Amino acid sequence: MELKQDNFIRLINIKILHCKALFVLTFLVSQFLVSQEVIRKGAHELQKEEFGKLETIQKNSNTNKDEIISLRQGQVNTLNKKVFGFLPYWEQSNNAHSNIQYNLLSHLACFDFLVQLDASIDTPAGWPWVTEINAAHAAGTKVIMTVVNFGGADGADAVAWELFTNTTKRDIFFANIKSRIQVDNLDGVNIDFEGLSSAHRGAELNTFMADLTSYIHTELPGKEVSFDGPAVNWGGWLIDGLVNSVDYLVVMAYDYTGANDGFSGPVSPLTHHTLTKRFVTRTIETGTYAIPTANNPEKLILAVPYYGQHWKTTSNASESATTAYVGSTRFKNTITEADTYGGFIWNSDFEYPWYTWNDGTSWHQVWTDNELSISKKFDLAIADNLGGVGMWALNYDGNRPELWDLINTKFGATASLSDDYIKDNIKVYPNPTNGLIIIANNANLKTSKVDLFNFLGQSIMKINPTNKSIDLSHLDNGMYFLNIENNEGNKQTFKILKSN
Repeated sequence: MELKQDNFIRLINIKILHCKALFVLTFLVSQFLVSQEVIRKGAHELQKEEFGKLETIQKNSNTNKDEIISLRQGQVNTLNKKVFGFLPYWEQSNNAHSNIQYNLLSHLACFDFLVQLDASIDTPAGWPWVTEINAAHAAGTKVIMTVVNFGGADGADAVAWELFTNTTKRDIFFANIKSRIQVDNLDGVNIDFEGLSSAHRGAELNTFMADLTSYIHTELPGKEVSFDGPAVNWGGWLIDGLVNSVDYLVVMAYDYTGANDGFSGPVSPLTHHTLTKRFVTRTIETGTYAIPTANNPEKLILAVPYYGQHWKTTSNASESATTAYVGSTRFKNTITEADTYGGFIWNSDFEYPWYTWNDGTSWHQVWTDNELSISKKFDLAIADNLGGVGMWALNYDGNRPELWDLINTKFGATASLSDDYIKDNIKVYPNPTNGLIIIANNANLKTSKVDLFNFLGQSIMKINPTNKSIDLSHLDNGMYFLNIENNEGNKQTFKILKSN
């Protein structure tokens, strides 16, 4: 009997040792994978490398900081949403000032202020940009410094992690931002920390950003803190907490098809008929930003690309395999070049344009936004009640008027606003919900039609207009759209997030 017990104990001990060994092995493998993680460069960093070579930058003659004026508080900005324009230094030196309509921007984000491992911050080429700052401030447009952590002497992830974990350097970094805002009469800071490993994108980042926001609000009341967020959460990001840690978050809704993905495709696709593809509507409504869109959409800025991508491809077929990446394109060039090669081809799956040609040896494809595709993304921001829109980057459209006219049409003083009659009198809650939603009809409006649609736009439930509650417990988790129409024909769509 004792022998059997001894054998049993030995067997248990062996299993425990195996479990410990497996745990250690798993930990080591996970650490190895983290160390081997390939961090894909974002569009901002890639275009800095492509367009921002210092030898091409003309020295800015605007060097007298005493001439910088503060934001003109009396100037009324008539935009109905935020319009956040990034101005990179290579465009600032390329006659951008002559082409920017400052009255159609709520924010001018000066790119880029590079943070180093010692928490110092390098200024952009030609800084200070007195002409641009003063023109913006005179129009009532805020001027923001965009601080980046890529491309320095040390790796981006190493720089960020040092700032997250070394409180001394963190405090120096915060103080350097404060000093720069004060010295140059700026209105806030935008953080563009793209080069983070997945292990460093979570709670530490969110705490760091919350601390920065609190610091700036305390030390410089009225100044703003924002962050540039990814279009797709490929791992590590705790998006809800990140949105809550700042005044607003700029969604970089581009780079869905990268330079080296091996196939051509849209930079910023609005839609797709399958759930296997990533696209902007999914990003905002059911994917990465679903909960912020449902709970506090006013904190989200949907940034669109004024650039495209050019590849050599194996054929003229849509999404063809690529043989070489040629480079980024600018709106001012592609809008005319497309006509040279037969015009834009509209891809209805993505709601996105592209064009193709053969140079006698190779096929070429350029996928790039035009006025129509950008207009549709602006409409998405309006329909989802987002805080505003943005663009990467100003002056990529040169002196062409189309995109400025579009901003004025959608967000300017004469922009037509959606009919909020029902929205102002009917509330739908709780949202998100785990099953039951309540329709509160405070003004006793006569509703004639209530329909529930799924993410694909399919009607899945006809609801009695007199019902004051709807049970969604039998539905899968996800975003749904409740359409309510009254007797006068007024309509309003409420986005409902079902989440157990």
